[in-house]
Amino acid sequence: MERHPAIRSRFRALSQGAGEVASPQLRNQGTIGGNICQKPRCWYYRGEFHCLRKGGERCYAVGGENQYHCIFGGENCFIVHPSDTAPPLVALEAVVRIVGPQGTRSVPVSRFHVPPSEDFRQETVLAPDEMVTEIILPPAPSGLRSSYRKVRARRAWDFSLAGMALAITFKDNTVQKARVVFSGVAPVPWRSKEVEVAITGRRLDKETVARAADAAVREAEPMEKNGYKISLLRGVVEEELLAAQSGESPG
Repeated sequence: MERHPAIRSRFRALSQGAGEVASPQLRNQGTIGGNICQKPRCWYYRGEFHCLRKGGERCYAVGGENQYHCIFGGENCFIVHPSDTAPPLVALEAVVRIVGPQGTRSVPVSRFHVPPSEDFRQETVLAPDEMVTEIILPPAPSGLRSSYRKVRARRAWDFSLAGMALAITFKDNTVQKARVVFSGVAPVPWRSKEVEVAITGRRLDKETVARAADAAVREAEPMEKNGYKISLLRGVVEEELLAAQSGESPG
């Protein structure tokens, strides 16, 4: 997927996101369905702690080692969704096809993951007897520029600390439509309508980009040890928006 010519030319964000997943060896064994369905990132949840998400009475990240946890959408459970392909799929308005004993249904990827505010024990809309069989991308509109960028602790395989998927449609160098989705900072791929509003109808000059970066983190609620994610995310937003205006991406 990372190297597929059609995906690279039409849906660059997805190609870049796929290239950031794990290592080449793991990518060759895995599937994109598995990537969007993987368990959230939290060493308490993945470990032996009987946390709130497992039916316990508390989230151990609160007051614990929370440097990698979320700054948006915690709602008593501060996991981070680790997928690098889900944010581009949300930005590109993809749909998943789900099959089970009751038949087939289609769900936008933007509604596939369940945030803790709705149900902190449910991760996706999949029932126990259902599975993802297809992911459908709509045709790329004229003027689309998309990208995915993540910041991680090391250049080798690692999870996103803060990242962003962009899908922006331009006309005469002005943003006509934008979908902006963050990775590494929330329990689900986190769509930033604040950034979308800040840039739609405008050219991505330095002033507009600075306002968008401010809007990106205005509602962030960092924990005791992950406030650094705010500056990381601001930097990603600024760099990727400026790159989108020029048609280039450092991602």
